[in-house]
Amino acid sequence: MAHPPPNQAQALRRRLEETTRDLAAARAGFDHTADPDLLEYYLYEISALGAKHTYLLRQMKSAGPEDAPGP
Repeated sequence: MAHPPPNQAQALRRRLEETTRDLAAARAGFDHTADPDLLEYYLYEISALGAKHTYLLRQMKSAGPEDAPGP
């Protein structure tokens, strides 16, 4: 499989890092609210961001080992 151009791999890495931060923020918001409407919002956001994170990880792994995120 061909590797994506360096700028595309960098863009994937940036999107993965942003999604990881957004997911952490959504989890923190969920942990610090008691409002039922906000809890529902955070559950939805966590689910959506989790799916996006999984997708981006798959994209990084298919791009090649040199582009995969580190530990």
